[in-house]
Amino acid sequence: MIRLLILGATGSIGSTCLKAFRNGLMPDVKIAGLTAATSPSLEKLASDFNSEFCYLNGNDTRRLSEFIDKTSPDIILNAIAGSSGLPATLTAISKGRDIALANKESVVMGGSFMLNEAKRNNVRIIPVDSEHSAIYHLLQGKKASRLIITASGGPFVDRKDTSNVTVKEALCHPTWKMGKKITVDSATLANKGLEVMEASLLFGFPPDKIDVTIHRQSIVHSMIETSEGAVYALLSPPDMTLPIVMAITGEGNSPKRLTAALPFSSAFNLSFEGWDRNHFPMLSLAYEALKLGGGYRIAYTRADECAVNAFLDGRISFNRIHEITTEVLSSSFTLSEPSSFEEILEIDREARKKAEALC
Repeated sequence: MIRLLILGATGSIGSTCLKAFRNGLMPDVKIAGLTAATSPSLEKLASDFNSEFCYLNGNDTRRLSEFIDKTSPDIILNAIAGSSGLPATLTAISKGRDIALANKESVVMGGSFMLNEAKRNNVRIIPVDSEHSAIYHLLQGKKASRLIITASGGPFVDRKDTSNVTVKEALCHPTWKMGKKITVDSATLANKGLEVMEASLLFGFPPDKIDVTIHRQSIVHSMIETSEGAVYALLSPPDMTLPIVMAITGEGNSPKRLTAALPFSSAFNLSFEGWDRNHFPMLSLAYEALKLGGGYRIAYTRADECAVNAFLDGRISFNRIHEITTEVLSSSFTLSEPSSFEEILEIDREARKKAEALC
């Protein structure tokens, strides 16, 4: 029996995981514990799943450490949104627990420091994002020379003028149902930028060996290309159940199908397009931050988070998100990889101060 602790149990990923458990897709899993920041439904969920629960701020590492000791999980699903997920990831690593990671900021901000800590503590980092889950499984037994990450393009892929975008419009994603922050990031393609940085760090590929292609159907989640020129792809309907369950239980261990069957017996189309760097400046900025170094990845993450929150609060326009991120990245940050959590926090504080002054 696999004991599972879910961090961020009431969010999109956490809710999908619990739904999969209810539907009998993880019979060998026991929900050992659930956390959330403030949701009043947490106590009911804990009762429904006969598990411990804890209201947890992502930065409350002492309480999380005690909760991990109390629940004794075999694996922790980190579904905390945003930069608050990094302290939780580091705490889980310090406890020697494997992590099903749905918090890309942990990798982007934590960088080699976080990954080295995981290696030192013999902790497996298993990606949950559909794109990185696909790459993770495609790389088993294969050597790739290039990664190709797909993007739906979001709601504004065909909209030339985004100056008057409303919050309601930005939250209408064409294929995925997600939390507000990640949905806005998908509209600007900042989410894809974070995914490029995450893929580079997780799988050891330089920026020029990671491509992004617009794939509106969200059926091909990622591809790898070998040096011989063969391209391998992972296809499934746009449903996070598959990568979540596979990260927790491993491949081939569910007694039921995890997603609907693709309709290969009838006609359906898969399309791929290039992306416009002027139309999606947040993705361009992510590539630049990745090339520059660790401090700029952290600054990008924090500037985007501050700007998106300001947009959701109605304090700035949609286009100000990339303008603020550009201004923050024009400052000087360290090119080297941070060697401690304290150094990461200092860069993060500096970037936050600059971003908030512009919001």
